[in-house]
Amino acid sequence: MSVPGEQNVAAIDQGLELLEDLRGAGADPAARVGPHFRHCIDFYDCFLQGRRRGRIDYDARERSPSLESSLAAAAAALRRIRVELLAVEPSALERTVAVRADAVAPGAPWTTSTIARELLFLQSHTIHHYALIALLLRADGFEVPPGFGVAPSTLEHLGRQPECAR
Repeated sequence: MSVPGEQNVAAIDQGLELLEDLRGAGADPAARVGPHFRHCIDFYDCFLQGRRRGRIDYDARERSPSLESSLAAAAAALRRIRVELLAVEPSALERTVAVRADAVAPGAPWTTSTIARELLFLQSHTIHHYALIALLLRADGFEVPPGFGVAPSTLEHLGRQPECAR
């Protein structure tokens, strides 16, 4: 990977493109897809704040209602996250961080991870939610860009397949 978080930035760009398409189409799908965008934004915010402290707590999500109800607010947050991801130094990738997620009880254990591993987790997590967004939008008759919500490795695999195998 030439840029830390390069695939994360690509996923953020996909989200921004879709949000722009939704706004341009005059659609108001925020009630259906807004919670998924907000959830992804929350996880990136936890990562970005926690990486500086060396402790990433994915349970400390803000859960801002405005990110769920406003496509413009979600887009602004994704643009901010994109800038911050591009500022992650390659030398930081192997830095060890403590991570906590989905704590079911106070005092849940912290685990050890690295910045690179958390970026991989966030990419997978984002693609998972994008797939859900794509399903919701398609059910409403909205055309979603090809490849939205599909893992980069799957897209690469499909690109190597002969046309008749698709």
